[in-house]
Amino acid sequence: MSALADRVYPSPVTVSESPLVLSEIYQPDVDFAIWQREFSDELEQNINSLLAKQTRFSFRVILRPEEVSEWLKAKWPASHLEAFQADVQKLVTMFADLFDQSHVGMRLELVDKTLCPLFHVDKVMARMVTTYHGPATEWLTEDNINRQALQLRDHEHVMRDKDRLEAANAGEVLLFKGQEWPGEEVQGIVHRSAQATAENRRLLLTLDLV
Repeated sequence: MSALADRVYPSPVTVSESPLVLSEIYQPDVDFAIWQREFSDELEQNINSLLAKQTRFSFRVILRPEEVSEWLKAKWPASHLEAFQADVQKLVTMFADLFDQSHVGMRLELVDKTLCPLFHVDKVMARMVTTYHGPATEWLTEDNINRQALQLRDHEHVMRDKDRLEAANAGEVLLFKGQEWPGEEVQGIVHRSAQATAENRRLLLTLDLV
């Protein structure tokens, strides 16, 4: 289990081993919900199989939750990735249900380079991210952020203390409020993509409202 289990974070971050924590995103003092979870053996085997057969890919699509599993099956028809397909569909369904959406913007990528290396706040209403393999999203607690440097895009000075950089673990489901969250002032969680290389690839799923 993640080291997060031993940490207590002040608002706006909430952490739990229960998926119900994701609904806490509607609380006005919560900007970031983290669902800690572990993969089943079958899901782990599916992920390893996919990594062994694929070098890299990037899919971006808008789907109904009930379409996700069949869409993935069509991408790799002979790969027998039932547990992986079911897990992605479950997360898409949870995201759609949380925000009462009929369709979800889904991005599924296997990458060998860092996608968003600079600290930023998402310019969306809400976003869900999980890393199936490799280093996961890095983020900062509020007391480790220089907001003025962030606003000025002085990227070298956004993080006050490198030793206090936070990082999710593979498997954990992250739900962010973005800058476009309605009805309240949201500063947003400052985060960035973890480093990825050809030797240490990342398999990640990102879900957006459409």
